[in-house]
Amino acid sequence: MKKYVKRFVAAVAAMGLLFVPAVAGASTTPTLNQTVNAGTLSMNILQSDDVTPVSSPSVSFPALNRSFTCQTNTATLGDTNNKLNVTNFAANNGWTLTIAATGGAASTWSDGTHTYKFNDATGSGCTNGQMTVDPSATTLTLDCNSACTTTGVTKGSSSAFVSGTTDSVTLLTDGNGAAWEGYLTGIGLSQKIPATQAAGAYSLGMTLTITAQ
Repeated sequence: MKKYVKRFVAAVAAMGLLFVPAVAGASTTPTLNQTVNAGTLSMNILQSDDVTPVSSPSVSFPALNRSFTCQTNTATLGDTNNKLNVTNFAANNGWTLTIAATGGAASTWSDGTHTYKFNDATGSGCTNGQMTVDPSATTLTLDCNSACTTTGVTKGSSSAFVSGTTDSVTLLTDGNGAAWEGYLTGIGLSQKIPATQAAGAYSLGMTLTITAQ
């Protein structure tokens, strides 16, 4: 605009008597601007309405009686009222969903007094305790109005925790990085409980983590 004004003044000075009224530099081609943000990569555990987060998610294994032999107890992570939800609007190279003990490899099942392990392979897991996670037979449900597919989204394989070797287990991997939202349910959990383990109400904290590739 500054260059235009300078040229206009020079022309008036040269012609002397010519009067030219000021005219605004109007345009009939406006530029419209708006921004679409990339969004986020997130995961949550949702209730059956697919919206409300579960405030204190938990998995209850069936009660077992104390035994002189090693026992295997099973449960399921993720059901109608506890859906593992993943939403991706940011990880363009894909993402990975994993599960691990909240306190790391040194964590144990504990009732406050007694403990047993979730990641010791000794004696096929029976000596001190070992847990296996199996996401291979899970149910994967899309929630993206036909805007995304399961193409490139792969369920993890059955894996047992081993301290220092397998400290986390992969549940789901997306290799294409497209915008995506879905739910995972029916993850199999299997825990070996050592023989003569003391009676008690045991618990173990676990954490789900989603990581962009």
